[in-house]
Amino acid sequence: MKLPLPTILGESLKDFRRVWPQLVFTDLMARVLAVVVLAPVVGLMLKIFLAGTATGVLTDAAIASFLVHPTGLAALLVVGAVSLGIWLAETGQFMVIRVASMEDRRATWLDALKYAFGHLRPLVHLAGLVLARLLLISLPFLAAVGVLYWLFLGAYDINYYLAQKPPELLVAVAASGLLLTVTAAWIVVRVAGWLLALPMVLFEKMGAREAMPASRQATAPYRTEIALCLVAWIVAGALLSGAATFAAGRLGDLLIPRESPGLVAVLAGLTAALAGTALANLAVAVLTTVLFPLFLARLYRTVAGPGELRPEIAARGTLGEKALWKIPGKIFFLASAGILLLSSAGTYLAVRSHDWKDRAVIVAHRGGAAAAPENTLAAFERGISDGADWLELDVQENADGVVVVVHDRDFMRVAATDLQVWKATSAELEDLDVGSFFAPRYSDQRAPTLGEVLELAKGKAGLFIELKYYGHDGNLEAKVVDLVEAAEMESDIVVMSLKYDGVRKAAALRPAWTYGLLNAVAIGDPTRLDVDFLALTAKAASYATIRRAHRSGMKVYVWTVNDPIQMSVMMSRGVDGIITDKVALATRVKDLRETLTPFGRFVLWMAGETGLLRGMERSSLRDDA
Repeated sequence: MKLPLPTILGESLKDFRRVWPQLVFTDLMARVLAVVVLAPVVGLMLKIFLAGTATGVLTDAAIASFLVHPTGLAALLVVGAVSLGIWLAETGQFMVIRVASMEDRRATWLDALKYAFGHLRPLVHLAGLVLARLLLISLPFLAAVGVLYWLFLGAYDINYYLAQKPPELLVAVAASGLLLTVTAAWIVVRVAGWLLALPMVLFEKMGAREAMPASRQATAPYRTEIALCLVAWIVAGALLSGAATFAAGRLGDLLIPRESPGLVAVLAGLTAALAGTALANLAVAVLTTVLFPLFLARLYRTVAGPGELRPEIAARGTLGEKALWKIPGKIFFLASAGILLLSSAGTYLAVRSHDWKDRAVIVAHRGGAAAAPENTLAAFERGISDGADWLELDVQENADGVVVVVHDRDFMRVAATDLQVWKATSAELEDLDVGSFFAPRYSDQRAPTLGEVLELAKGKAGLFIELKYYGHDGNLEAKVVDLVEAAEMESDIVVMSLKYDGVRKAAALRPAWTYGLLNAVAIGDPTRLDVDFLALTAKAASYATIRRAHRSGMKVYVWTVNDPIQMSVMMSRGVDGIITDKVALATRVKDLRETLTPFGRFVLWMAGETGLLRGMERSSLRDDA
């Protein structure tokens, strides 16, 4: 028997028209609960699991080490199960309203909330079972990817493969893509089998262990069709999201004057564009968070059959033909609205009290790697001439114990040789061309020592010294200290690393110096760490994180930002420094912003944050900045 998917979808759309006010209220309250309940609960649970770590915070590589530990695995399962269980309850609310409509019962958002969260315990159990099975399915894939990495990408530093894209990388990517496709297909088929477990828990009073096999049995004749339907839904959601983003960009092009007669016109266009963007995002939200649970409820009734609301919600015959706007639980609803209002007011006050004076210094990443070969004296000279306040560089020890300025663990990317830094003697480095990869005229460039860069920068720019650890760092921190003190540049350097233990080791030698942690991903709050500054990716450097760091007495630098719009956004968020390959561009952006009023900076900030200036990098901003 063929599954009537178009009919199921059509019936779901009909019911949506009858109960859409209840669904809107439910969606609103689900979002409030996610902020008020889910985020604090998950945050508290994470703190409990992280309490056994040295700092209560995990960053970058430490995350992987934590997750393979029994405590980390337990944290993943428990926190993941609770988070997923709450999400299932939130999704279940829409299904409750849908099933009630099929029984001709009017279910309010409050009825749906009470009913769905009344089943929270079995839903968390169900979430745990699903999560555990997904992890088991993923393990062979992760192991295979690890083997591929070791076979094809383990010979040289990963940056060489990413920059040069040799055949080995293409083979590894193709093989990984094939494995990912097979694994994803297998996961979709398995999820298709589990899909009805949620409504079975809600409407048949089944436990999680009963619901999983019951769902597999009920969906067995239609597994392929359901799996294809899931894929189609995911693709449709992605296409709709892409269309919404595209439409927002085109709307911005139409409404935001590129050659504006004034900032008032820009603000008016921006406001209209933001309203249109909000409507487009609402359409995506309807598909992803509301319509699919309705479809799933109808699919359940078609395939599995007998489930009903237990306990009953309202009496049969109370649904009516017209959509009902009555809001039950007014106190709770108004309290939630008040929370949203207070949050909005807090955001407004935070923006109002924002320091609109740019504090960001310009840091030349590896000397300014877009203008000259990275980590060479030529790059550092160019960074200084382009106006950098600071120069960023990477240091490690060579075979002779000399501190040299090199980023990768080998010279494959910059010199086409597999010579590893810790095996390279100073004599070998004197003959190693590390500039021709950038341009032939730089063939005279060699990997400099830290001492040479200190001498070059003295009195011209400060240095961000990043300690690189590849397992061959005999006494790196002490040697850096000796070199800096010999150059008498203690007040003109800061020390940082991706490795928190290395930062603390250096700080133990000279506590009065300035130290920072490089970080891309963190579990926990990195502003709690004992460092003077954080160097974050643009994605990690949110407005809230920056404000929290500043309240803790920390500075925040963001890397590696080469786009003028993103540079401006980061400056508006209040970062203390921009680490960039394009020093001259960053300097021009900063100079341009000096000509703007606070109002103008706010307009530019909002337009950049929402992506409405996308496409202007090559036009006005590049020329004007």
